[in-house]
Amino acid sequence: MLYSFSMLQEKSFHEIEHEAWVERAARYDELFSQVTSQAVGPILDSLGPLKGKRHLDVACGTGHLVGAAAMRGARSEGIDFAPTMVELSAINYPDSPFLTADAADLPYEDETFDAVSCSFGLLHMAEPQRAVNEAYRVLKPGGRFAFTLWFNNEKAGLLALVRRALAGFNTAAALPGSWTQLRYADQAVNERLVKKAGFNRPVFQNLALAWRTADAGVVLDLIQNLSVRTKYVLDSLPVGTRQDVLDRILAGAEAQKVNGLLTMPWNALLTCAEKPARVEVQ
Repeated sequence: MLYSFSMLQEKSFHEIEHEAWVERAARYDELFSQVTSQAVGPILDSLGPLKGKRHLDVACGTGHLVGAAAMRGARSEGIDFAPTMVELSAINYPDSPFLTADAADLPYEDETFDAVSCSFGLLHMAEPQRAVNEAYRVLKPGGRFAFTLWFNNEKAGLLALVRRALAGFNTAAALPGSWTQLRYADQAVNERLVKKAGFNRPVFQNLALAWRTADAGVVLDLIQNLSVRTKYVLDSLPVGTRQDVLDRILAGAEAQKVNGLLTMPWNALLTCAEKPARVEVQ
């Protein structure tokens, strides 16, 4: 899929993200689950003991967090807005239930779950506050909500490679405001999100994650097959310029190899907040 300015006029951010993840589900695990899977343990730890508890993973992707929660004894299930992701989740974890649903309109009654998680999903949503509000609604009093977002790492990692490669070129394409509401991790922003929904003050944890490969060319695969925002900026360039930038990104990735291995930091912020317990009036 080639992103263009005209596409932005014709489709909403939600529609573009939905089409992208429906199309890209098949290669997600191959390209990127090695990074996101590193956050599964910390996310589940932050939710507290899960044995016998009902857990929902929002934007579940290929289902690995649900599978890990089930291994801890949770009655875990997942939802994703991309039916192709849901299909893969059901194949990966046939004993757990998965539904195609929107995080901003969860198909559950109030106070259904003991714990809710969202691993790197909120940044792909047009209305992240609605998703946080929905997590609050479906949680039982005293239940916890945990989510992760990437840090804006300008000095290392894929983003730094792309920015250095773009230096000197005219990149007039600006991302629409609806595409950048919650693009990167920020403690103050995250705290406002959860408090506005009704949660108690959150607890934060920095996660030092990393992506490793011996094939620097996979970096270009990541941009073409998993990125939406970065791909839009690159697709807005003239064809020749775009190829020059991609060549620079590849050269930069090759130059960062140590003993034949490319290691790219992909640091993240884990936020966990609790729904206030119900106070019993005597």
